[in-house]
Amino acid sequence: MKNKLLIGLGLSVSIFVLMSFLNGSNSDKKSSYKVIKINGQILFVKTGNNMKRGDVFSSGIPLKFITYNSRAAVMSQSTRFILQANAKGKVKILPATSNVTSRAGALINLVDLQNHFSGKYLIFDNEKLQIGKEAFPMNEKHFFYVKYDYKGETIAKQLSFEDNYLLIKKEELFKVDGKSIPVDEKEITLFYRDNETKKSYKINTFTPVFPDLDELKNEVKILVDELGECTSETKISQITAYVNDFYGKPQKDNLMNWLEQEFNLIVEQKINFK
Repeated sequence: MKNKLLIGLGLSVSIFVLMSFLNGSNSDKKSSYKVIKINGQILFVKTGNNMKRGDVFSSGIPLKFITYNSRAAVMSQSTRFILQANAKGKVKILPATSNVTSRAGALINLVDLQNHFSGKYLIFDNEKLQIGKEAFPMNEKHFFYVKYDYKGETIAKQLSFEDNYLLIKKEELFKVDGKSIPVDEKEITLFYRDNETKKSYKINTFTPVFPDLDELKNEVKILVDELGECTSETKISQITAYVNDFYGKPQKDNLMNWLEQEFNLIVEQKINFK
């Protein structure tokens, strides 16, 4: 009976953890952390305030995780960390991934498409992807479409294209009977249709993630500012890894276009003098 009571209490109350794990072996040397993003809800115990983007706190400050899956992206001395609690209520502060490859250029064949459209996939409002003409021509009789479930029905949507570029438009994707529907994270399946043979070919199932671009811009600004004098290449690598951790894998060309537009951030050209 006692054990059941303890389990019930554990399910009904928040997880309380102290950030002594951040102190290391020397409590006199405290690190400072700046918050980039929070998933879920984390409280500062002393003030009762919710942790939010832009907050700065020192190691050793007690925190309260409202759910086990709450987590935060934080920066300290140009290094990104992920703060979260494990299943036993203990805190983990992990160095975040820093090297994530993001594909650029054309998707030539079926394997390219299957690898690209998998898992969580970060898409800007209007994604543009170059497709190999020989394997996947796009015209009135050949095109890509997607299927997903909405309110118990299967929705099929043909995707737009320009020449050999596939277009994924948020406003087209999430529209049923001419009316916009909520943009939710849901699995959708990509198909290729050949009307000459009357056959459809399944490519893969993936989850498109359309971020709030204003929110994403504010988060990336913190990353750019905290990385200071690092090279553009390093900043782009860190940003790519960050969005992969908290949103989904991006397509390199579209990410680079957005970073250049919003932050004037481009890969620096290396000049070889002979």
